[in-house]
Amino acid sequence: MIINILQIILAAFIGLGGIIKVMRLKFQVEHWNEYQYPMWFMTVTGVMEIIAAIAIIIGFWNRSFAIIGSSIVMVFMLGAIYTHIFKVQQPLTTAIPSTICLILGIILIVRYYNN
Repeated sequence: MIINILQIILAAFIGLGGIIKVMRLKFQVEHWNEYQYPMWFMTVTGVMEIIAAIAIIIGFWNRSFAIIGSSIVMVFMLGAIYTHIFKVQQPLTTAIPSTICLILGIILIVRYYNN
């Protein structure tokens, strides 16, 4: 039961983040400019996050989708952690949401891969 709650939380958080990027909300564009990544990459990242969220939800019925979606999340969260800490040298606290999503992705992969 708790794994289902974690799965919903991860899908919602990643999906919302993806929508924010695709919509290019002002605060996200400002962050992206600080990161010095091109704007097209923000759109690609947002689309991939939305795909990952959908895959994680489909994972309720087909565990392979949960594994694929969580793998996408892990790759992007490692990139986000790198960006916050090393690329723009922000405080460690800015990487907390990415780290939580990374951990949730790992938990889901371990759960579904071992079942």
